[in-house]
Amino acid sequence: MGLAWDCKRALSGIVGGTAVRAVVTWEEFEECVVDNLVGIIVGFALTTLVGGWWAAKLQERSWARQNDVRLRESENERAGTACQELMSLLDRRLYRMQRLLWAATASGESEGQNLELERRREEYADVLFAWNDRLNTNLSLTGSFFGDEARAYLDQLYEDFKRVGREIEEIVRSARSGGDTTRQARRVASELEGREVGSLNDRVYQFGLILMSHLREGQVGRYAPYKSIPRATTS
Repeated sequence: MGLAWDCKRALSGIVGGTAVRAVVTWEEFEECVVDNLVGIIVGFALTTLVGGWWAAKLQERSWARQNDVRLRESENERAGTACQELMSLLDRRLYRMQRLLWAATASGESEGQNLELERRREEYADVLFAWNDRLNTNLSLTGSFFGDEARAYLDQLYEDFKRVGREIEEIVRSARSGGDTTRQARRVASELEGREVGSLNDRVYQFGLILMSHLREGQVGRYAPYKSIPRATTS
């Protein structure tokens, strides 16, 4: 009734306050219907297009958010694995150094004590191979996942391990030659035990806190603060 009624109303007149039916041809009536129909079709088409475009934009945003969530979860998982493997390697070297130090201070004239020292020295050599095999890999992973600050901290830890490792090797050589290693061993032991501020053991612990804090806050990968990026190469 709506379309026909609009055309009837448009083709009606008012005479003396009374609505009077206008005399129109069928062609005029058809033209009125077509004009109204075109407007309805155009309005429907525009509504459909705009509605479809808006729905597509909303769907695109939803997909982007879902993809971002998946990427963050994947990065968190890979960063967690890298953190666990790196901290395990640091702890393993610390413990092998400590065991070697104990054996060096306990070595004496007995064959059993000397064999134990050699066994622990070999264990320490094994972990050194694992350590050196991943020097740059661990630095790169740390910088990529946890940022430049964490990478620089690990770089300094490398130097600290090297320094304490040299001291332990000196104690082992002294123990093998029958020298007194008590005083030197006591000083090095403080680097490997307890939580004395600035000791190697404490610095490893603090490094672990840095990595795990980033994991807890979701600040890893693309969201890491000051993440490491490759330097531009010069020709």
